[in-house]
Amino acid sequence: MKKTLIALALGSLLLLSGCENKTTNKNINEDKNANLASEEVTKKAEKYDIEFYDTFDTVVTISIFSDDEDFAEENLQYAKSRYEELHKLFDNYKNYDGLVNVKTINDEAGQKSVVVDETLFSLIKDSVDDYKNISHNTNIALGPVTKLWNEYRDLYESGKTKEEVIAIKGQALPSDEELEKLRPLTNIDNIKLDENEKSVYLEEGMELDLGATAKGFATELVARELQERGVKSSVISAGGNVRIIGKPVDGRENYRIGIQNPDIESEDQVIAAVNVANTSIVTSGDYQRYFDLDGVRYCHVIDPDTLKPAREVKSSTVIKEDSGFCDFLSTAAFNSTDEEIEELSEKTGAAIIWIDKDMNMKGTENANKFMEM
Repeated sequence: MKKTLIALALGSLLLLSGCENKTTNKNINEDKNANLASEEVTKKAEKYDIEFYDTFDTVVTISIFSDDEDFAEENLQYAKSRYEELHKLFDNYKNYDGLVNVKTINDEAGQKSVVVDETLFSLIKDSVDDYKNISHNTNIALGPVTKLWNEYRDLYESGKTKEEVIAIKGQALPSDEELEKLRPLTNIDNIKLDENEKSVYLEEGMELDLGATAKGFATELVARELQERGVKSSVISAGGNVRIIGKPVDGRENYRIGIQNPDIESEDQVIAAVNVANTSIVTSGDYQRYFDLDGVRYCHVIDPDTLKPAREVKSSTVIKEDSGFCDFLSTAAFNSTDEEIEELSEKTGAAIIWIDKDMNMKGTENANKFMEM
């Protein structure tokens, strides 16, 4: 943990990038902290930070602005411990002794219902309800499909050539036939929820993957708990998820949040900025977890219709109060057409900014009030 004086002067910028990996996050935060440290102090209140890398496959940075060091440090440690707890609860890759988590549910698919923690049940139910009521383009039942694509991505990220991957897997990419065999296992209606028992049942072969909603849900939960504990001004950044509590303490009305340029070859790291306070801003992008093959980028966001990595949008940013809902919407927008994104905004009231495959930036009408070019 480290402490710095408040330095959010008008020129400073927090960078928002979707689903960041650890190396990129670390560099961004180091640059950010260096810039903040060099700026003029505008208030007696101080900025207290904590940064950790071992939850939700990303770096999490939490800043609390306070004139009480003990209060700030106590709450930073509390937030870190809550992220660690929620990471284990929502983990679909690993079992933990004495804990019933997403991996437990997946392990019991086709065998029995699993009674879960109320927090986990709420996340699953919210994700299912939003799928049915808001958009089918964020589907937590895609586990078997994302698992297959992850196998290929891991091979290419490890440095394997196309020929080496073919030797291992029999083909360079998942075949249409292989993907279609998995489609019946992605039917979200086959997730059976019992609200009285707080139990979850999956049909045989199904797997939950909460990657599109868990990090935002956790971030919102931590933010609300910090508010209940008396935190008045804070910025939580968890990869592409930023949750802001209150306003800057230097007298300004808003924080400036930068949206990362999806063109990773560009010298301009920030493509646009938004001015926000006391809200959430979440980005999904194709420029962090991906592999390139034969001139085509295959990102980690899977289109539920094609069962393949989405390719029409390079970045989608959603602004709305609830970070969990923003997380759901940013994935849904990433998998949507322009018309569907406009409909998402009208239906939910969320402001949405997106960059299409041709690097054209677009925004819903209600996003204009936040935008700064």
